[in-house]
Amino acid sequence: MNKNAQKIWQELLSYQGEVYGYLKRAVGDGEIAGDLFQEVYLKVLQHIDTLDTQRSLKAWLMTVTRNRVINFFRDSKRRMFIPFDDQKEKSADPKWSFGDEAIEFALNALPDRQRQVLLRRELDGLDYDSLAKEFNLSVSAVTSLLGRARENLKRHYQLYFLPDWVRRNPSRLPVEDLLRFVSDVTVYGDILLQAQKNSQRFFSDIRHQWDSLRKRFFPEERLMQIFQKLGSLENKTVLDAGSGTGMVAVRAALRAGNVVAVEINAQMVKRLKQMRFQLGLEKLLIVRGDIRRLCLKNESVDVTFATLVLHHLTRPELWLAEAARVLRENGNLIVVDFDRHGNKQLADTMHDLWLGFPPDLVERWAKAAHLKLVWSTHWNSAEEIPVYAQIYQKNDK
Repeated sequence: MNKNAQKIWQELLSYQGEVYGYLKRAVGDGEIAGDLFQEVYLKVLQHIDTLDTQRSLKAWLMTVTRNRVINFFRDSKRRMFIPFDDQKEKSADPKWSFGDEAIEFALNALPDRQRQVLLRRELDGLDYDSLAKEFNLSVSAVTSLLGRARENLKRHYQLYFLPDWVRRNPSRLPVEDLLRFVSDVTVYGDILLQAQKNSQRFFSDIRHQWDSLRKRFFPEERLMQIFQKLGSLENKTVLDAGSGTGMVAVRAALRAGNVVAVEINAQMVKRLKQMRFQLGLEKLLIVRGDIRRLCLKNESVDVTFATLVLHHLTRPELWLAEAARVLRENGNLIVVDFDRHGNKQLADTMHDLWLGFPPDLVERWAKAAHLKLVWSTHWNSAEEIPVYAQIYQKNDK
């Protein structure tokens, strides 16, 4: 084994736990999974000299693993899929696995024709000529149909691991953003909760750099422009929701009667408290809490800021209703956030849930919460991601 192959082999060995876990969930039997595990890594050894570090070795390894599972069920003629309505049988069958349930969900979500051709190809092993004859289609049409079926199967398989509200309404939000968190080998549990925990760790780690990072998207002159549009904040109560290190909260405390900064990250809160002490900001109240459930009474705030926050919230449309709840009549909500963009690398680096939202979509959500758009502006950030600011006014009439 040459030196490069040794490096590849060590990397592939690092995924042993994920490979075995996937196999065990798929076949529901530890002993069988162990046998398949040995076969997968035997295949790895057979191909080790043809691989290189320029490709995704993990993706290749998981493809080999999935194919081995498919061949196992095909060769042994096992009944891989169990109807959803047969709950008693499903729970009693020792071969039933969580992964099978996800596949069943995905299959049931497919259009009939896509499901039929996929099963005939993947489980019964029909070649493309036979499929074309059976479904009265050309070979190219069968190829296209299978391609759509596989893409849809993958999407619905991933949707299975997201919360029920996503599965029930996959078209209300850009769900493909959330599918980034569902890998081929899924860690069972609340996927989005884990993503948010990772996000909190990230912000704790970069708390000292956050101010400089934030300026690349939301420079201070843009905040000054918003303050100018709002007019005097004297004798008003301002809420900074998701305040981070306090760019908005600190500057509002110099203008408003009272400012409440709500932030969930303990390290960010610590920095903000240090700043409050250093600047003597007596009007600034700092609360560590989750902005999804604001710890404020109805109609207790005159102005609420949500800057670079929406794309971190699992249900941004519901949060706008929560923000409206605490606003007084004719109060203002300021939203600053990313327009829809395609920079997945940045989103993954920053641990964003969503790749931004079109401003008109946010406006529709706000309108449902009795918030009327009264001003907006756009700019292109230093990262070449479009950013917008919107000012809404509450009017329940």
